[in-house]
Amino acid sequence: MIQSLRQRLTYANVMSTLAVFIALGGSSYAAVKINGASIKNRSISAGKVKRNTLTGREIRESRLGRVPRAASADRLGSLSAADLKLHCPLDTFLSAGVCVERTPRPAMPYFSAVLECSNAGPESRGRRLPTHSELRDALTAVTLAPGGELTANVYPSSTSTRLDVLVIVDQVGGFTLVQDKAPEGSRQFRCVTEPSN
Repeated sequence: MIQSLRQRLTYANVMSTLAVFIALGGSSYAAVKINGASIKNRSISAGKVKRNTLTGREIRESRLGRVPRAASADRLGSLSAADLKLHCPLDTFLSAGVCVERTPRPAMPYFSAVLECSNAGPESRGRRLPTHSELRDALTAVTLAPGGELTANVYPSSTSTRLDVLVIVDQVGGFTLVQDKAPEGSRQFRCVTEPSN
């Protein structure tokens, strides 16, 4: 049998058999030896990467363009992003979610100050006295009036039928209580209003 096998072996048969073994062995060698560590960074084209396998770590978002279907992403209906920003009247500034008047008004007792704010004019409709926390937060941008400023915080007086009004007396929000009567309870005040867009 070995003799008949030797007669049939030709150079072409041996080489073709050897080529088959090398081909099969070579591809399995490549499959075993090639892994992520052996691939150079940035060497694989986008067409060869499986969809949805890259994360934000591999993608520099600042280099991405605008999504074609998001042409109106900066708008809400007919409004632009600038239309949606909060605006305050010219004589006020935004602080702690409300528009606070820049300068204090002349001294008045509490109820007179409440009326003064509510009747501040058609462009100021809806103004009111600030709460303690609203005025305290605003004091980072403005200076408190001498003698303190009225707030909207009131309490029943323990000594009379009037109200005790909380007055901020220093830049850090310290306070005192004064009765709502002139002239002892009169203090300067600022009005606040809600921002609009």
